[in-house]
Amino acid sequence: MSEFLKAIKNFKPPTFSNDYFINVENKEIVSVSRDPLNHSIKISKQDYKLLLDHGKEFYYYDGGLVVKPRKKTERVFKILKKDTNGYKLIEYDPYWPDGTVEGGHTWQTPAE
Repeated sequence: MSEFLKAIKNFKPPTFSNDYFINVENKEIVSVSRDPLNHSIKISKQDYKLLLDHGKEFYYYDGGLVVKPRKKTERVFKILKKDTNGYKLIEYDPYWPDGTVEGGHTWQTPAE
């Protein structure tokens, strides 16, 4: 039992480094890790947390972390218009159609 107590007394937990690394290929971040791999780049703790929180696919490396530009989508809303063949609306309520008739209403995008 005394050897067990000596072992506990002399026990030292392993030390971890506070280094963070990324692997990059053609400015694209391939992996994020705490272990240095071949051709890895050291980054700060804030950058490491940023990549873990938001995802490495939204960033690229060009001397530092850079946010990839996002493609903005254009919103197109439909408009209720008269058409040659469309819906007959009860009390002109667009969400209460009663069937199709000639000269009824249809939902159309502005390009149509």
